Amino acid sequence: MRKPILFLAGTALVAVALAQVSTSTLLTSFGKAINDAKSVQSDYTFQTIHAGGAEEYSVTLKKPNLVRVETPTQIVVADGKDITTFDKLEKTYFKKPQTAADVKQIFAPEELHLWAGFFDANAYKPYRSKDLGTKSVKGGMLNAVEAAYDAQDRKVVTYLLNPEDKVARKAQIELDKKDPSRSMSMVIDTKSLTLNGDVSKDAFVFTPPADAKEMTLEEMNATKWYYDLDQAKKIAAATGKKIFVDFYATWCGPCKKLEHDCFGTEEFKKFGSKLVFCRIDVDDQKSVAEAYNITAMPTQDILDKDGTVLNQTVGYGDPASFFSFLRSSTGG
Repeated sequence: MRKPILFLAGTALVAVALAQVSTSTLLTSFGKAINDAKSVQSDYTFQTIHAGGAEEYSVTLKKPNLVRVETPTQIVVADGKDITTFDKLEKTYFKKPQTAADVKQIFAPEELHLWAGFFDANAYKPYRSKDLGTKSVKGGMLNAVEAAYDAQDRKVVTYLLNPEDKVARKAQIELDKKDPSRSMSMVIDTKSLTLNGDVSKDAFVFTPPADAKEMTLEEMNATKWYYDLDQAKKIAAATGKKIFVDFYATWCGPCKKLEHDCFGTEEFKKFGSKLVFCRIDVDDQKSVAEAYNITAMPTQDILDKDGTVLNQTVGYGDPASFFSFLRSSTGG
């Protein structure tokens, strides 16, 4: 009787192994399909669950290095020589020389995650993944794959892949699922998708509106404050800068003194070449303050583009100590 039992156990192990290979292959196939494509055109929506309605996005990509991305607030164009970023709200734009690293960085925000593999063959290399079977979506059947991008499940993405071309049509991105105070859920949903279509190079020519003003990168950030941390993170990802966050309260005397003594000075503005400036009112944005364990004001944090704290100082003494903190946080 033992032989049949051993045989059944062995069969089960083989089945599990095959399932794991199949799951890995699905995600690998997606990465290969998007990376092998010569061009991609897509209109899609992006929505942060419980934080408003879906927003309209579009991407047009062409090998080897051409990009056009349109978001509700920006247009980003890489023409092979320069990357131009146009701020729709401010009607300003700036250019910087294009590099392969900068092109990859365009796709760092979660809103553009589905297209990161077009220029980066390693974009979809998760810590672990599993096949969730097929799911009916809008009358069609898509293959579902769940991928965790770190051991702590701080970023988990569920992709819904078209079984014919292997490319994702939808994705749900979960950040910090295990921490309710920081968790976020986002959905990408394509409205149209064309692979390997004929895309003219004219699509990657940026023509500024008549009333638009060209600015240097330093000018774009030297005096601009962001009051939405997610928006500040997007700018940091696009520019390669760190984020300076001032957690303050309108009733806080030292906060007002810090603002009066430092924020309007030319010395502070010079740090705009290295930092994106963000202010968070702890009373208006309690969830953000709680997520960063802010218990005293003012508190100033230096964050990386993903929002991780790199350095912190609490309180305000004088301009010399404040600017010493900024210099030590930025390398000069």
